[in-house]
Amino acid sequence: MDSRIVLSTRRLVKRFPGVIALKGIDFDLREGEVHAIVGQNGAGKSTFVKVLNGIFKADEGEIFVYGKKVEIREPRDAKKYGITLIHQDVMVIPNLSVAENIFISHFKLNKGIDKKYLIDEAKKYLELVGLRVNPTTKVKDLRVVEQQLIQFARALAENSSIICVDELTSALNPLETKRVFSIIEELKKEKSFIFITHRIEEVFQIADRVTVLRDGMKIFTKSIMETSSNEVVSAMLGRDPGELYVHKKRSQEIYSSKPILRVINLTTAPSKAAEVQLKDISFDLYRGEILGVTGLLGAGKSELGQALVGMQKIVSGKIILEDREIIIKNPNNAMRYGIFYLPEDRRKLGVVSLLNIAENIVLPKAIDISKLGILRNIRIENKIAETWIRMLNISTPSIKFRVGNLSGGTQQKVIVAKALELRPRILIFDEPTFGIDIGTKAEIRRIISNLPLQGLSIILLSSDIDEVLSLSDRVIVLSGGRIVKLMNNINLKREDIIELLR
Repeated sequence: MDSRIVLSTRRLVKRFPGVIALKGIDFDLREGEVHAIVGQNGAGKSTFVKVLNGIFKADEGEIFVYGKKVEIREPRDAKKYGITLIHQDVMVIPNLSVAENIFISHFKLNKGIDKKYLIDEAKKYLELVGLRVNPTTKVKDLRVVEQQLIQFARALAENSSIICVDELTSALNPLETKRVFSIIEELKKEKSFIFITHRIEEVFQIADRVTVLRDGMKIFTKSIMETSSNEVVSAMLGRDPGELYVHKKRSQEIYSSKPILRVINLTTAPSKAAEVQLKDISFDLYRGEILGVTGLLGAGKSELGQALVGMQKIVSGKIILEDREIIIKNPNNAMRYGIFYLPEDRRKLGVVSLLNIAENIVLPKAIDISKLGILRNIRIENKIAETWIRMLNISTPSIKFRVGNLSGGTQQKVIVAKALELRPRILIFDEPTFGIDIGTKAEIRRIISNLPLQGLSIILLSSDIDEVLSLSDRVIVLSGGRIVKLMNNINLKREDIIELLR
């Protein structure tokens, strides 16, 4: 076996009840390389790295580390062979500090902990991943993106030689991603990476080779120099990718009428729940417009969306809806004004995981469609759900399927259905395609693009600059809770926005 191969699998198979997740995967990872694995949700990417890390045990096949056949039955085995995983789902202990989370695998029972040493060492790894937080801060007080970077710092602290990165960059903006990539490039001198991402452009920025998986099978492995993004996407989808970004230019006539929403000098109160305080935010939103908002971590994108629906306290400024000043106390109050917020953390805030699809879609209006306001009208609930499943192409075995078992993209469609059933006037999308596979991402973007044609107004909060440029009529760039610039999206380029983020 090639001495440069640090890890390989042969005919790797993993079965779950009713499905074969991995169908005989052959894979090689070379010394000092970044090997990307791409594919849609359900392709087998995460299952593959979980097998390598002992979270799942392979049913068939072989795993080799530095040419030696090994048995990986549990995470402890993977650590022994120098393999570690940075999970897609954040794996931290909320009530422990940042430093304790970074060094959690170093703790031994009945051993004292030198807290000063722990904090000093944690600072080194936090600096490596570009995260400016106090090592003594409880992890539960950090945002999801910061918790993801703590996982990266933990992987570095474990001193593993093979690092599996599962969607680490999905919540990062281009500058934050560039920082992570520079770290990986430096670490390639002594480590090898398996890199899973939904962002195809990242594959060509950081990877040396790419493997495409589809329905549990390997489609191909190629050097980045020997393939193209179009070929990779076609292999992932099993068809021509077509237009992944659909932008229907809306008529400039939308700006000839009065704004549907005016935000004037909006300032929010400092809060532990908020990454940043908004200061003097002013903008207009027109009927049938998509207004994009982008910025770095801590810019205030989510805080803006939350402030508009009463989730952040406003201390000064005005919100004017169709010439009438309104005060929004909470999201239910916002919905009565026709404003609906679709949150970034869809699993925690967007859906009720234990309820089924139909129950989630009708939840905000369950009382209205119930009999005498008490008894559920199952027939009407099912009819509403079936209509939206058909209209939004929601992939599910049944309307009674539990939402917690759906993919992120399908959950997002359920949230959109729930919002549209309320007949809103304004929809606020917060990172609508975060962590979603490329096929479903394209569908979500098409849905968003078509909503203004129905008279809806959209505020699109996204760290994905390409997404903002593709969908928006105008773009707001935020930094530190303030508007840096508001621009018409006419001949606007990615570099124009990145320059404002520096």
